[in-house]
Amino acid sequence: MVLVFLFFIRHILLPFILAAALAFLLTPLIEALSARGRMPRWTAATLVYFVTLAVFGLLIYFVGGPLIRDVAQLVQTVPQNIRKLIGDMAGLVQGVIGHPIDVAVVTGAVFAEMQKLVGSGMIASFAVDGVATIFEAILFVILLIYFLVSGPKLARSTLWLVPPEYRREVDRVRGRVLPLLWRYFLGLAIVVTYTSTVAWIGFAWVFHLPRAPLLAIVVGLLELVPLIGPAASIGVIALTALQQAGLMGVLGLIGFALALRLSIDQLIAPLVLGEAARLHPVVIIFCFLSGAVLFGIIGLLLAVPVAASLKIILRIYYAEPVIDGQSTPGKGPG
Repeated sequence: MVLVFLFFIRHILLPFILAAALAFLLTPLIEALSARGRMPRWTAATLVYFVTLAVFGLLIYFVGGPLIRDVAQLVQTVPQNIRKLIGDMAGLVQGVIGHPIDVAVVTGAVFAEMQKLVGSGMIASFAVDGVATIFEAILFVILLIYFLVSGPKLARSTLWLVPPEYRREVDRVRGRVLPLLWRYFLGLAIVVTYTSTVAWIGFAWVFHLPRAPLLAIVVGLLELVPLIGPAASIGVIALTALQQAGLMGVLGLIGFALALRLSIDQLIAPLVLGEAARLHPVVIIFCFLSGAVLFGIIGLLLAVPVAASLKIILRIYYAEPVIDGQSTPGKGPG
């Protein structure tokens, strides 16, 4: 019943989930400030809230400006990029089939189809999505202070949804699962930040790529998508490398992409995520696709942590000792 209810309200869940996740990550900081500073929890939570808003403001100021500029430039260059891509593809196909291809005709047909898409209400849809995004951002800012101040109280109140005879067991399981979730979300934030920062340094200062901030943020955000995201980020870097005029630039970008991927997979991800949320790739793909089909972007974000939590819950239920997400098979209950 709960999943059915969440399915029907999935379009309004994103700001609630993002605010709750961020408050969950910041809760240890609030508790430390409250204990060491001998201040009420709401005072520590308010302080953390305003510092968080300040950090977001600085990110928007220093990152948002270049990002908007890069997106605007990318939109302006779409027609010429399409013409260039069609010309390159026509040259390859022409060499295979041995017949000339009229690039101007093909380009005109592509632009005509694009105009049909724009005329079919795409602009209106983008406008509606933009207004909805602004509303969700405002709602996120409002919800964040409530979750920061009253997060533990709200978490305890959820136990009222559980029958009294099961509350102690559910509370025990929750105590095992919450550290896993906290480490997973914090580790994921560190991985995304590391990927975007290193990619930005490499793209902007080493290879001097145009639209380096946009490209770095895209590569970093793709780390949120299990398995498919890292492969897509390598594809994005490869496409960028193909646009480089010099052979050394192409080889350098490819080497940079491989080094970044190895540093994430072999060093950063194991260090910050550990074994807690490690799942079989088949399970990750199934959860990823199921979450995307049922809940959209929310399903993409929560598929892996939900699956990892269920793994820990089942291991606890079957009385298997759990150490950092790893279990030693036991005999089961009884």
